[in-house]
Amino acid sequence: MNQIKRQQSSSQSIDVEMKTLQTRLSDGSTSYTCFENLSNEVLYEIFEYLDACDIYESFSNLNICLQNLISSSSLLLRIKLVPESKHLLEDHCQHVIIPNSHRILSLHLASYSTDPPLIDTFFNHCTIDGSFLRLESIILKGIKTEKLLATLFYLKSLPRLFSLTISIKANDYYDLGNIYPLIFSLPALKYNRLSRSIHAREINIPRVINQKFSTIQYLIIDHTCTFTQLNSILHYTPQLRHLYCDLVMDSKEEFKNDLSMKLPHLKSLYIQQSEASFDEFEMFIKTISSPLQILNISVFWGEDFLDDNGCERLIKKYMPQLEKFSFHFNQIIHDDFTKDLIDLSNGFINQVSSPFWIERKWFRGIIIDSENIVFSIHPYRKEWIDLHEHTKSDHRIMQLIIMNNQFTELTWRFIKKLKRASKAIHFTHLDIEGGSMCIHMLLDILSSLPNIKSLKLSSPSIFSLKSLPIEDTKNYLSVLAINKITQVKLGQATEEQEIQFFINLCPHIQYLGVDCMSDTGVPSLMKLILMNRRTRIPNLCYLCFIIPMADDNMVRSLAKVIDSEITIDKYTIQRSGNKISVHWTL
Repeated sequence: MNQIKRQQSSSQSIDVEMKTLQTRLSDGSTSYTCFENLSNEVLYEIFEYLDACDIYESFSNLNICLQNLISSSSLLLRIKLVPESKHLLEDHCQHVIIPNSHRILSLHLASYSTDPPLIDTFFNHCTIDGSFLRLESIILKGIKTEKLLATLFYLKSLPRLFSLTISIKANDYYDLGNIYPLIFSLPALKYNRLSRSIHAREINIPRVINQKFSTIQYLIIDHTCTFTQLNSILHYTPQLRHLYCDLVMDSKEEFKNDLSMKLPHLKSLYIQQSEASFDEFEMFIKTISSPLQILNISVFWGEDFLDDNGCERLIKKYMPQLEKFSFHFNQIIHDDFTKDLIDLSNGFINQVSSPFWIERKWFRGIIIDSENIVFSIHPYRKEWIDLHEHTKSDHRIMQLIIMNNQFTELTWRFIKKLKRASKAIHFTHLDIEGGSMCIHMLLDILSSLPNIKSLKLSSPSIFSLKSLPIEDTKNYLSVLAINKITQVKLGQATEEQEIQFFINLCPHIQYLGVDCMSDTGVPSLMKLILMNRRTRIPNLCYLCFIIPMADDNMVRSLAKVIDSEITIDKYTIQRSGNKISVHWTL
């Protein structure tokens, strides 16, 4: 927040300075201006956005004023080294970094494909020791573990090192258990991220008697670990507020509850991917004893997460302050997929259909993405169905999202199974993402979803109803008879017949959104919709066009189309960016 305020202040200072110079030019008091005419305050603000090596290369020895400015102890330096050669790196170390170590605020070192790594060259010339007394942030990318261990020893002398980001060189299998204690010994550290690309599990952290605990508040564990290893790591971080874990594996042993220190300040927990059992996760939550407000977890292969209302029980007893809960259970679809889909779906539905979930306004949904199914829970968030004040939000929403619908035969068989389970699921929202879906498949799906209230297609591809085969015509009539759809959004709509098809199919429409591919033909689409509003969709009260080149002229043009209609309904029309919306008062 302070950084944002500082940037806003910087922008305002620069604007004032430039306006002053423009005034001087306009009143003839001066005939030209140049960079050094800016005040030192504004120059300081500009230099905050520049790399220190670039500043020295561009402004050194130009004149006495700029030379004094860039040499001033008041100017703190930010250095990002991604040099193209060893010689250039050595030059930066000798002429910029070492002479100005006491003024460096942040240091970003990256080394990727070079051999030997340029990051090794840097440490052969520089030691990050107590002379870097203003250094607050360090990023080390592509460092070897032996070099990292030596570096961490010297970092203990930095009194203001608040942020440390480390990415270990690929194919380095060193035991991280020797690295974390050194990180935790840094006296002022608030943020730490440790990344490793390989999935090695070596994290053997020794328990040290009378160990000084870490000051870290934000911890990102961007590598594989188990809940037992995570437990050992967190023993050192009693001040932790936010925790992110990339991949948590099954411990393959009994969970060891050896955490003697609780985490009374931990507010948010993110687990990008968990392959551990629910029992291990439950034991971990019990152990940390934290007042969690945010929990985000994605689970693979853990069907026990869907059994016996475990999540509800765990939240009630151990996370009573939880405000935001995001849960994704991922299941791969195989040819030998023998688990009864109805049982699996019902296990999820039974978990999240109680008043406990409804009262918290957490949305539930099932996502089908090619040959993968995801059962999801996420906090209420404004989506296209609730972007306007005229639609009341229904927190009993159950979403079905179908992604990447270039289906294989296996996926289509899976959807047919899901259709048989849909009577118990009561889907209320259908979202078709990805490529266009054929009319046969769409009608077949809608015919088995009588509770759908909103329909979204990212790319409709509909042909004339007159050309429908007999079977599809029957499905069409069936959907027309049973559907309760009141909200429709069509993406990449280009043809009037596409819009007409859904107007005919959904006579109860109250909200219609059309994402136009161009601004040409929009008035004609408006005329089509207005004509149908009088006859087929009398309940339409909100219309939204998303137009790439929307402007005020387009607003006036659409208003003229509406005014040309013989109607007594009052309306408002407005534009926000590329969105033009019309609201009728019925």
